[in-house]
Amino acid sequence: MGGGCRKTVGIDKYGKKSRNLYKPEGGSVMKKVISILLSIAMILAFCAGCGGNTAPASSAAPAASALPAESKDAAPSGESVKITLGHIYNPNHNEAIALEKLKELLAEKSNGRIELVIYPSSQMGSEREMAEQVMLGTLDMGLSDGPTWSNALQVPEIAVFGLPFLYKDIDGQKAVINEILIDSAGEMMIGKGVRPLFGFSASIRGAILATKPIVTAADIDGVKMRVPEITMYVDTWRCLGANPTTTPWGEAYTSIAQGVVDGAEVDPSTIVDANLQEVTKYFSKTAHMGTIHIVSMNEAKWQSIPEDLRKIFLECAAEASAWQIEDRKTTDEAAVQKMVDAGVTVNEVSDEERAKMAERCKPIYDQYDADYGLGDLISQLQEIGG
Repeated sequence: MGGGCRKTVGIDKYGKKSRNLYKPEGGSVMKKVISILLSIAMILAFCAGCGGNTAPASSAAPAASALPAESKDAAPSGESVKITLGHIYNPNHNEAIALEKLKELLAEKSNGRIELVIYPSSQMGSEREMAEQVMLGTLDMGLSDGPTWSNALQVPEIAVFGLPFLYKDIDGQKAVINEILIDSAGEMMIGKGVRPLFGFSASIRGAILATKPIVTAADIDGVKMRVPEITMYVDTWRCLGANPTTTPWGEAYTSIAQGVVDGAEVDPSTIVDANLQEVTKYFSKTAHMGTIHIVSMNEAKWQSIPEDLRKIFLECAAEASAWQIEDRKTTDEAAVQKMVDAGVTVNEVSDEERAKMAERCKPIYDQYDADYGLGDLISQLQEIGG
């Protein structure tokens, strides 16, 4: 501003021609004095004007008070995060509903700062593919059992949470989820870039077939059983005496209908969610495996979330998990009834025959103890899981 003022006034006028202002024109002393005084007055007036325009910026502080009161007093808005999550279930499935509840809780308790974007029904790929995406960070969150995370992360030990004949019922799963799951799984998973956050009960699995019921251990021999593309499931059914066939879950209905496989091993809610009761005749309560889904997030994503939002997330997750586990009990009962209504025969398996099945799977336990030193953890899981 100072330079601008000097340019506007003109250096020539008050520089080069200044000698003429001080030179008397009529030789009169009085005229000389008057001319000098007038020149001084003009110069002082000009300098006073420029001086006001070239004051330091700090002297203009009162301008800040002109801001609207709400702008001056408002605190900075909190950081928001968007989290993506994928799963294989249809929207009416128990776990899908629980995740929608989680989404609502997060939005409510964070005042909209946490947005959970959910991709259901295998939109992001198969269960294993989504687990791998979580590890890579192309998907923020996924839910899979220990064996699936084991394959995706290339950490065989994680499959210990999905060993056959480990959990007595859903309450046993609940105890494991609440007492040891997250810490124990975290020791195995975080180093691979995936953080377990909470658990869901995927219930106790049974076998649904189109060809025959399974009531005894011997009934399993030679059965063509659809299983997930996961080592633990393949090993379990091979030990049981079946011919395990791996196909994506989305192809289970067609595979049974076309006779590619005799049936599938899965929990009641998921059976009716996929309408397998339409192409099968027998559901057997083998209880060969209790599945716990470890709901996990990419570790780098978790670390990027502000601490206050992490706390809110874990509170909401605990609430959603508790709801899901209790609701799973009633949805499974309703699912079994729906199978019966569709004409499926439900078969019980005695404790004696189930013990024979478990004995066939003993080599898997021995391997996990010998190869990975997990004997103590297996004992804990058996004790807590019932």
